[in-house]
Amino acid sequence: MKNKGLFYILLAGGAILLLSMKKKPSYKIEVPAPEKITAEQFRQPSLLQKVSKAVKKVAPVVKKAVLTAKQKKAAQKTAAALSKGSILRGVGQFPDMC
Repeated sequence: MKNKGLFYILLAGGAILLLSMKKKPSYKIEVPAPEKITAEQFRQPSLLQKVSKAVKKVAPVVKKAVLTAKQKKAAQKTAAALSKGSILRGVGQFPDMC
């Protein structure tokens, strides 16, 4: 009984080995010839370099605009809270006792 089990295990292992060694389909990858460029074309800045220069120039302006928009929004919230009067009292807003 043990010999039959061993025989079946070896037979299954051989079948798996033969299936894994099966010849895979061959294929070719065609690579086109590289383009030749002149020295002038090589020295010209690429589109990515042009865009990065533009972003570096515009970034501080955009950052400042975003900060001012946030400050305006915070000022509006503060003004709205102060206009409600005695309903909402935050830190530093004490009633007049005098």
